[in-house]
Amino acid sequence: MNAPTSPTSPTALVGRHRHPRLPRSLRPSASWGVPAVLAVLFGGWVMFVAHNQGSTIPTAAVFGVVSAAVLGALCFALGRMTPGLMPEIRAALYGAVLGCALGFLHSVSGGSVYRSAGIGLGAGVMMLAISFYVFHVRAERPRE
Repeated sequence: MNAPTSPTSPTALVGRHRHPRLPRSLRPSASWGVPAVLAVLFGGWVMFVAHNQGSTIPTAAVFGVVSAAVLGALCFALGRMTPGLMPEIRAALYGAVLGCALGFLHSVSGGSVYRSAGIGLGAGVMMLAISFYVFHVRAERPRE
């Protein structure tokens, strides 16, 4: 009537068909999606600001595309290489990227070099502090 349930007896799946799983590399992933969205938003913003500062549309478009490509590549590289790093270094890298991006945006809008550097440094330090806190609170702890 009932099948034996000892740990050594094989269990059979009755009425359930298991579908083969796709390899991990074929699943949709945020490792390329998030950097792509950030790059498009950043490039559009740079293009908009550059055009409002007086450059022509083709020049602003090239400037925006190059800026988007650089930021997208940096974000993709950060996403790929940082999971194995110490939380302090990860936080510093995230802060550096955000600080450079915001300082660059302010300099494109016509701000002085010192003010752009100050805004970038302030944003980078805030991102460093926030990401340091998040990485330590959400640190992967070994399972007991």
